Amino acid sequence: MLKNAPTQDSSSKEDYTQQHETVTSSARISMVLRPLMEKHAIITATLPDCNQFFTTALLSIDIQDGTMTIDGLHPQEGHALLLKAGKLTLHTTYEGVEVNFSVSIKQADSENGMAFYITEFPQSIRYLQRRSAFRVPVSAAKEIKVDIETPSKKRFTGNLSDISAGGMCVRFNKKKELALSEEKEETQCCIHLPDKRKIRCAFKVCHSNYLEASGSLHIGGCFSNLDKIQRRTIERFVIELQRLARKSLAR
Repeated sequence: MLKNAPTQDSSSKEDYTQQHETVTSSARISMVLRPLMEKHAIITATLPDCNQFFTTALLSIDIQDGTMTIDGLHPQEGHALLLKAGKLTLHTTYEGVEVNFSVSIKQADSENGMAFYITEFPQSIRYLQRRSAFRVPVSAAKEIKVDIETPSKKRFTGNLSDISAGGMCVRFNKKKELALSEEKEETQCCIHLPDKRKIRCAFKVCHSNYLEASGSLHIGGCFSNLDKIQRRTIERFVIELQRLARKSLAR
């Protein structure tokens, strides 16, 4: 049996600040879990009052029926322990996303000698996205202006270099903008999207990189205290950029 949980790679220094989120929407939970099912991701399982770790996989999701199906536990001695406990906690990391949730077992069955379990659909999941893993670059030919204002009312204007659901990197062409890289307090930013939409939100500077060759300064950081509308607007914009990138590669 595994005596220690699988180790996770440490985040690079350029990772944006990470933020846990509790997701309760069934639709959003399904969106998070489906890639795990489709790619047969290995999931770590723990049981109440048990210090051993087991592995499983997500086989199916049925939102309408309110159930999921997971593979039998490995090593197999976890089977009897799970039937006795009646519930388990599942944890996995896949493509930069950490997911953690607990479910109760509704039915245990087998097919061709292989055990599987029908569980309740999770009421909520704990979700942590490693922001750097989902950064989408913005073409230099497609300038997207970003205004940043500090608490002392100093304003800086640059161009979006890359963006994720949780943070962004802004490119400045003037060395004098180095003052922004030393900003410790939360700033306010405005991202000017191509269709004249604007995303206004709080932004926390996390790191900076001055490139001598181009004379440009790149400042990266994380969005802060996003409300639902702001988060959805950013997520949709990131998806738009991903689609454009795929179309460009397909040509």
